[in-house]
Amino acid sequence: MTDTQRAKAEQLLNAQVDYLISQLDPKQFKKLAKEEIDIAFKVMKTLRLNDVVSAEQVRHTARRYAVEMDISGAIPELIGEIADRLYNHPGHDKNSFEDLISDQEVAELLDVVLEMDALRQRLISEIAGSPLTINLISDMLYRGIQGFITQGTNMAGSIPGASSMLKLGKSVVSKAAPGLEKSAEQNIKKYIAHNTRSIIRQSEKRLEKAIESGEFRQAMLDFWDEIKEQKVATLRRYVTRDELEDAMVTGLEAWKQFRATRYFGNLLDAGVDFFFEKYGDTALDKLIGEMGVDKKMVLDEALRYAPPIIEVLKERGILQDTLRRRLEGFWFADSTLALLK
Repeated sequence: MTDTQRAKAEQLLNAQVDYLISQLDPKQFKKLAKEEIDIAFKVMKTLRLNDVVSAEQVRHTARRYAVEMDISGAIPELIGEIADRLYNHPGHDKNSFEDLISDQEVAELLDVVLEMDALRQRLISEIAGSPLTINLISDMLYRGIQGFITQGTNMAGSIPGASSMLKLGKSVVSKAAPGLEKSAEQNIKKYIAHNTRSIIRQSEKRLEKAIESGEFRQAMLDFWDEIKEQKVATLRRYVTRDELEDAMVTGLEAWKQFRATRYFGNLLDAGVDFFFEKYGDTALDKLIGEMGVDKKMVLDEALRYAPPIIEVLKERGILQDTLRRRLEGFWFADSTLALLK
């Protein structure tokens, strides 16, 4: 290798770098991007999904990011900041609920939920038959009766002599049968509990009838009509900023636990396998078309992001250095210099 050969290689390298950079000028880049994207879509017509990637590769990638990748400790703090921004966003004061979802969409969503007969019936049955529900309603009824009796006693106290008679009667009962008062209380509670089950069963049937007849649906739509013009900000009356953050953090923790289960991993694998069963033999251009992506969309995004990035890389000399680093190995190779004699 002579100095002349090396100097010539250096000149050619500089010329090539300058040429490539000129191709990335905004006007030239638009033409370049359109040409390359057109060619890429033509090539994609000849390639199937199975030709370029396997289900196993995608399964590994999906697991790496959805299951194995550590969630940074900074995420909870970030969630707090996001919650604050979301909670205090001025858009809540400008937009009403009907700006976010239409009457038709509400009705369609309600119909979808109400048409889940088996799930709906199971939920109603489980809630109605729950000991917690029965005990809660029984306790409410008992306290209501207690309140009614207390109110009656207070009213009797305003009648001359009635208060003394009530006290005397209570004293006589207590002496004659010391456990009678407590026994009566227990019997009242048992009676209420027994009848509560019957009342709940009847209410369950009435609710099912209301759903089947359309009364419940109409009631929900009437409720929507009442609130749809309210601003989204009205939700702040019922949910505080801290409660929103707590819900988001709790959701993140639940997700971290769920994604670590074998169950989630199996679901992830099943989803990938199904995708390849359905699209494995599909040409790539058709596949991305079914995903809603076309040439214009790709070109628009390339022209949106690439030019400003390229400009920054040029201004800082990063683009030139990168091109030289990748090309000088070719120009200064002995085999290339031998051609420059």
